Amino acid sequence: MSDRSPISVLRTLLALGAVTAPALAHPAGHSMPMPAPAAKAATPLPLTVTQARVVAVPPGISDTSVFLTLNNPGAQPVVLTAARSGVAAHAMLMQTVKDARGLTGMKAAPSLTVPARGSLVLDDLGPHVMLMGLTRPLKPGEVVTVILSDRAGRTLTVRATVRKP
Repeated sequence: MSDRSPISVLRTLLALGAVTAPALAHPAGHSMPMPAPAAKAATPLPLTVTQARVVAVPPGISDTSVFLTLNNPGAQPVVLTAARSGVAAHAMLMQTVKDARGLTGMKAAPSLTVPARGSLVLDDLGPHVMLMGLTRPLKPGEVVTVILSDRAGRTLTVRATVRKP
């Protein structure tokens, strides 16, 4: 007959715990995963903005342009790689180009560079930001937020007023 007294059961459980505990422990030399640190706020780009505006478009038109001047007082160029806005399905950095026949068109620009101690004008004749797939009509006088960013994730919040062309 086996001994099933409370003390005997306790001894058995302690013995099992001593045998199985090492198998349940985390392997030596490996740390337990820690929760990810809270995301830091994006570092702002060292740029200033002037003359920011969004071109007002008629009802039914779903794309528009953002024009502005970016000023870089720093000693290093700033390379912009992306744009986004809550008023459009997506935003793109664009460049106005002329083909061999002299026809003007646009193409996506992988990046736009604001030179050190210089400025970059974004307008209808050169680089600019396109807002595509507007989520709602934009009204003249309304202020639209556009976020520009670089490869390092630094951002610049642009507040651009909707204006008639």
